[in-house]
Formats: sequence, structure tokens, C-alpha cells
Amino acid sequence: MACTTVGILIQQIRREKKITGSKLAYGICSKQVLKDIEADQNEADILMLDILMQRMGQSPDKFEMILRRDAYHMIRLRDLIEETIYRGKRTLAEKLLHSYPARTSVDQMYRYRMKASLIYHTGGDCNEVEKNLQKAIAVTLPKFSYDQIEAYMISTVEMENILALERMCLEEKYKAASVAGMDMTEERRHLELCMDYIERHFEDQEEHAKIYSKCAWLLAGIHYLSKNYMETIRYCERGIEVLRRNTILYFMLPLLKLGTKAQKAVGITPERSKWMQYYESLIWIWERYAKEWYPTHAIFHNCYQREYHLDYEFIRAERKAQEMTQAKLADGIYRSTECLSRVETGKVSPNKKTFDKLMKKLGVEKGRYNAYVVTDSFETMELKRNIDVCLMRRNYQEAGEVTRELKRRLDMDIEENKWVIEMYEMIVSKCLGETTALEAYEGLKELCKPFYDVEKKEFSHIPLRNEVLLINNICIALIETRQEQEAVELYINTIDKIKSSKVKVKHRYRSYALVVNNAMNSGRDCKNVYEGIQNELLCGKAMEMPLCLNNIVHALEKAGISKEEDELWAKAIYYMSDLYGFKEEKEIYKDFIEKEYGIMLLE
Repeated sequence: MACTTVGILIQQIRREKKITGSKLAYGICSKQVLKDIEADQNEADILMLDILMQRMGQSPDKFEMILRRDAYHMIRLRDLIEETIYRGKRTLAEKLLHSYPARTSVDQMYRYRMKASLIYHTGGDCNEVEKNLQKAIAVTLPKFSYDQIEAYMISTVEMENILALERMCLEEKYKAASVAGMDMTEERRHLELCMDYIERHFEDQEEHAKIYSKCAWLLAGIHYLSKNYMETIRYCERGIEVLRRNTILYFMLPLLKLGTKAQKAVGITPERSKWMQYYESLIWIWERYAKEWYPTHAIFHNCYQREYHLDYEFIRAERKAQEMTQAKLADGIYRSTECLSRVETGKVSPNKKTFDKLMKKLGVEKGRYNAYVVTDSFETMELKRNIDVCLMRRNYQEAGEVTRELKRRLDMDIEENKWVIEMYEMIVSKCLGETTALEAYEGLKELCKPFYDVEKKEFSHIPLRNEVLLINNICIALIETRQEQEAVELYINTIDKIKSSKVKVKHRYRSYALVVNNAMNSGRDCKNVYEGIQNELLCGKAMEMPLCLNNIVHALEKAGISKEEDELWAKAIYYMSDLYGFKEEKEIYKDFIEKEYGIMLLE
């Protein structure tokens, strides 16, 4: 199979970085288990794989995963545990934690981590919180010492445990002494060592942003309590910048709030503070559309970026699309069609070897863990993400340059890579005006034939991430050729297909958000116009934020929005667009607000 397995990638990166198997596996699993993972002989739990990749400075979010039912059950269980904790449902959370298996050191670490979180968020004994955090750290980082931090390989998850402990130490000191007499020297030194470690070892941009922002906030808090307001501002600025650069919404609020407090302390008035405008706009949105349990400054909460699929849904759909009988697919793989039937209904999951055989017979070059391009380089994967960001921000020239660089680095004899590059070349060419929208539509429509029948309006399976990107750009081309109704119909068809899965929408955030928000923007009458913004807040991403807000404004206009509320919405879109670098939306609303209301906005 042409797909690059997660085991191959882990091994490749480990060898490139000259990391021994013993060092990478330390506290996580045995050297033999790691060896089996790298040889694709062990289907490890997602959390273990996450930690292994994060320890090497890479993000597991670069993968689209086709999961066993039991693997997805564990993901859902972790989600449910965390949600019940943030909702303050102590009894239910305790029951769920008790049901969580402790088969590996990673499982044990997670249980201690969540027990600490539960005690903290339900007002329990702080000493017990600290004890459980210390246990969580000790399980996967035995004998951890700040003075020897460079000797360890630390993942995002493990660094969060360390930061949470430092936060508790600070809170305990704050309760026990007056601010003036509080000695925070040790905590500051610890956090500075963590910050240095994050800077040097977290190479992936998004993974770096997720943990850097939390450490920056804690350091900023120490400086604020010590009345070092300029240092507070400096750390807040650094944290805000990495989040805005990666369009991450989660943890932006606490940084903006603390930063504006420090600005006020040095004499910067709210009227002159862009951070205050960002904060007021974001909190205004949050209070309207975020449910009460959505945390704003929980160390253990993160943005959702994964794309998950269930193996039994994928296999069944692909077989039916090819009009292949169960008997034909089962032949040479299972002893009877009954065995395959049990797989297709999710009653049993195929092991890795059997899964690969099924994929091969279906002619699908997919493994359990799939990068969005076929490569053994995380750096090359990052280029693929950069193209998407450039297109979203309408930096089309740069998108073209990155596409050419990606093409240079990929093996173009692999069909998946060839398909992805052709898609981006067509999109960029249209955006730069080198080809017409109609020409782009015809070309993109041809590319979608393997998974979407335009005539029958049917998908062969729940669309994968790259397939959703293609569908979205077909819809854009349809709109540009005045076929808006056809575009809306295709959007809704895609949404319905995604929602037909047993996988939660938030576990397909990137794909779902893209189509649902553009559908609303195109049709204006799609059901639940507020769903888009709620998904953005829940998943902690801001990629679609301006579009979501714009859709809400149009919906409210139909309902008779007041001029005062219209002004508030326009300001919210302007400042969110400015915060996350959406230049076109910013300029549109800047002109509107200044002309309509005579308000001068901060540049």
C-alpha cells in the first residue's frame, strides 16, 4: 500500500533525530512495544500514539484516522469524562473514571490527571489535586526534575500535567499569604524552564501554540502579581501571537483578559487598547453562543482538530459503492460472509492485517492512520496545512508557491499525491484568475468521480478531509458560475452524509465546519445558522469565525435586527477578523462601520 503508516513515521522521525527507542518509550511503554508499533504489529491506543509523536515535537493532528469501534469508544469515553468534569457533575464523573481501564502507564497517567481535574473543578481539597498531579507526572516521567528537564522527552499531554501542578502551587501560595509577601521565585524558574523546553522541542506550529499559550499565561500571571506589568504584557503578547497565527481560539480569552488588566495598570485606556476590543468582542460572542461548561482557561482542555472515521462504516459504504457482494469481498479473507457481516455492522473490528487486506481488495490505499499527503516527513505535511491557511486568508500567490514546493517534495508517482496537487493547482489557478470558474468546475468535478457520483448525487463513503476540500471548491465554482442552488444542494448533501456517521461532528470539525458555514453563507436559509459559531467555540478554532458571524448577521437582518445590535455585530466581525488576520473581511466591515455609524476603529 502507498499509504505511510504511523509506525513508519515514528521510526523515521526517531532515527532522523537520533533518538533511541528506550528514550522515546521511557515511562510510556516497553522498548518491545515501541518496536512492535514501528513494525505495525501493535495497534496502540490513540493517546499512547499521541504522546509518542508529541515527544518528538510533532502533532498527531496531521493524521486522518480510520478507527476500530473500541478505539473510538475510548476517545468518546475521555470526552465524556472531561465534559462531566467541566459541567461539575461529580458523581457521574467519578463513575466514568472508575470505568476507565488502567492497562498501560498512559491509562494510569490519564486517570490521575482527570482525578486531579475533577477535584479542582468541583471545589475539593487542593492538596489532593497536587498529589494526583504529582502521580500523573511520576507515571510517565519517573524521577522528573526541572533541573534535568532537557534529559526528558516531554509530550504536550505531559507538559500540561507539569503546568497544572505549577498553577496549583501558585494558587496555594496566593491563598496562604498576602500578594506582597508571596515568594514566587521557584514557580517562575520552573515555568521559565518549561518555556525554554517548549521553544526548543515543540516543532509543529499548532502543537507548539497549544502548550506555549498556557505556559505564557502562567508566567504572565506571576509577573502581574509581582506588579511587573510590562513583563505581563510581553508574555501575553507572545501567547496571543502564537494562537492568532494558528487560528486557535481556545485560551485566547484568559490571555486577552490578563493582558488588558496589565495595560490598564500602565495607563493604556480601554479606548486605546486593541486587546480590550478583541476581548469585549470575543466575550460578547462567547456569552451568547457557548454553553456554560465550555472552559476558557482549563489547562487540560484543547482545540479539536482531528478527523476520525469508523472502519465498519467505511468498509460497508465502499463495498456497496463498488456494487461488490459480501461474498466477493470476504473471499480469501474470511471463512464466511457472516464474519464480514459482523465487521460491517460494527459487532467486531478487523485486526490490522485483516483491515489492510480489505482495503487492498477494495482498491483503497488507506491504512488506519493516514496523512493528508503520502509522505514520511512531518515538514512536508505542514506544507499541506499551510496551503489551506493561505487559501482561507486569500493569500493566493503564496498558496501557489507553497503548492509548487509541496509538489517538489512529494512522490508524484503515488496517485493520492497526484490527486491532491491537481486539486490545489486548479483551485489556485482559478483564484489567481488564470482559469475561469467554469474551467475549474469541470476539472474539479472530474477529480471527484472516485468518491462522488455527480449524476446520482451519491457519495461512495463518508467523505475524507481532502474530498471535502474538493467538494467545497466545486461549490464555490458553482456559485461563481451563477449555479447557487446546485451549490447549496451539494453542500447540504455533504452535510447530511457527514452527519449520518456515528462519529461526533466535533471529531470531524475541520471538514464539517467548512461545509456547514459555507452552506449557510450561500443559502442564507439553512437550518440553525448558529450551529457554525457554536462549533467554532466548542472546538476552539477560529478559522471560520468571521464567516460564522457574517452568516448570523444576515439571518438577523431577515428577522429585523436593530441598528444598535447591527453595530455590535459589525464591530465583532471587524475585531475577530483583525485578530486572526482575515484582511478582506476586516476591510469590508471597517468601511461599513465608519460610514454607517461614524465610529473610528483601532487599526
